Amino acid sequence: MKRSFLAFLFLLVSCVSARAPEPVHVVIVATTDLHGWFNGHVESRKPGEQGVLWGGLPVLSSYVSRLRDENPGHVLLVDSGDMWQGTLESNLHEGEPVVHAYNMLRYAAAAVGNHEFDYGPVGPSPIPRKPEDDPHGALKKNAAIADFPLLSANMIDKTTGRVPPWAEPSTIVRVGGARIGIIGLSTPDTPNVTMHANVLTLDFTDPVEATIKAAADLRAKGVDAVIVIAHIGGRCTKTDEPHSLESCDRQQEAMDFLARIPPGTIDAFFGGHTHAQMRHFVNGIPTAQALAYSREFSTMDLWVDTAHDRVLQDRTVIRPPTMICSYVYEGTEQCDPRRAGDGAKLVPRVFDGKTITPDAKLAQMIDPYLKRVAQKRGEKLGVKTADRFARAYSGESTIGDLLTDLMREASGADLAFMNSGGIRADLPAGDLAYSDVFEVSPFDNYPAVVQLTGKQIVESLQATTGGQRGILQVSGLRYTIDAAKDADKPPAEKRRVVDVKLASGEALDPAKEYKVVMPDFIAAGGDGMMDVMSGVPQDHIAINYGKPIRDVVAELLRARAGKTLVPRLEGRVTILNQEKAPAEH
Repeated sequence: MKRSFLAFLFLLVSCVSARAPEPVHVVIVATTDLHGWFNGHVESRKPGEQGVLWGGLPVLSSYVSRLRDENPGHVLLVDSGDMWQGTLESNLHEGEPVVHAYNMLRYAAAAVGNHEFDYGPVGPSPIPRKPEDDPHGALKKNAAIADFPLLSANMIDKTTGRVPPWAEPSTIVRVGGARIGIIGLSTPDTPNVTMHANVLTLDFTDPVEATIKAAADLRAKGVDAVIVIAHIGGRCTKTDEPHSLESCDRQQEAMDFLARIPPGTIDAFFGGHTHAQMRHFVNGIPTAQALAYSREFSTMDLWVDTAHDRVLQDRTVIRPPTMICSYVYEGTEQCDPRRAGDGAKLVPRVFDGKTITPDAKLAQMIDPYLKRVAQKRGEKLGVKTADRFARAYSGESTIGDLLTDLMREASGADLAFMNSGGIRADLPAGDLAYSDVFEVSPFDNYPAVVQLTGKQIVESLQATTGGQRGILQVSGLRYTIDAAKDADKPPAEKRRVVDVKLASGEALDPAKEYKVVMPDFIAAGGDGMMDVMSGVPQDHIAINYGKPIRDVVAELLRARAGKTLVPRLEGRVTILNQEKAPAEH
């Protein structure tokens, strides 16, 4: 009897000891498209009204610290690319302060975005101009500084057939006892949305095929879960119901990717590139994407069964996107002044029981970078704006009208083009400083005067109205888009641009050549212009490398010192049958 009892006790102990471990709770925090806004930005509702600080990595650090305090050892921080291009303080240091700040925040990995290539060689030139110039020089320098890997499984060196040595297709990290495989992806459209000369040695292949291969490699290495961080995005206008895709644009890259990826290949997807939101389950895959410019971060909770190397899908939670604010409007969790009512009171932000205060050590680290550009940033132009000159991606904008007029004035060209994706911020109301113009046009683009026939001008407008990228802002022209037409169909009657005239009302002569000033980026075929520009003789393209477009604009604004500029739409672009606007990238 005693022996039987001992046997039973041994069996009981064995069963208890063999019990499967509890699922591991993994909290994934994801950012994307920081675009150099490591110090945040101040926005106000009206001219003269005190602005509200929104975003910045010292403030983000406070949120992440709170999540780490609540979930010690279980938080994974990742980024989906376009980290450093976009502000004076980042660009003049070629992204270095962003990399150092990400190191302090302990990012686990970042995807390679299209704008990671914008700086080109180390130094002031944005593209290689000498044989010894390395088009990836600045990018390689940042990769060497980073304590985290840059990931892109579908970015292939044409010579070796492999991911370049300064990047990796994937990485494995341990989070709370779970082994998480992270795959990075870049948009296949990268050659069209960065300086083309900087990516001539690279191919950006099908992200689905690259993911299937990378995921199989990771599973063979025994990971418990596979997630993707991708500079490939979606666009959904509502995030309150994760299981409803009604507000999501099905034509966006992320939706196509998630529709084609085989079930069970990946366990979560974190997007970027489109500067829009996602908080949805797409074909069963939990998907998150936060807004750009350090405005938000995404959070996802995964429960990982390490005994069976799988994620418990029924326990996955995609939290609502979190605004990065140290102060919020009372009774809310947001600090967007445009959403606040009159008289709304700002109060300290409390997140999970902790008051959010900027990380002092991180702020101290970035302070020298800010001081080096402070004088240039605050340099007054002597001109005022009566109201905000706003940008628009799929239609005419007041800032687009202003920029193209100034480019045309400076060059003496007949017409002007500006790609909407090259306009990165509104021009604020009030007294303008140099930094305001820089933030509107942060890229090192130079004015190019190109001789185009009337036929080529119409082709340029057709090429940029397909709905997947921003339209051309123009000066000296008026054109009409019928958004109900299918831009991809070749017959003329199906093309979207249905009418083009000179600003005077005269018809555009198809055979006549006109001088058109534009950024050298689109003169080189960027933003959908490759088919048109490949047919233009090189002696019809004159690029002025004396000053980038932003400095040309700043100089002309200084010449208007003492004046007040009033934003006004000129009626240069008419859109019939207006569709859902394409997302910015």
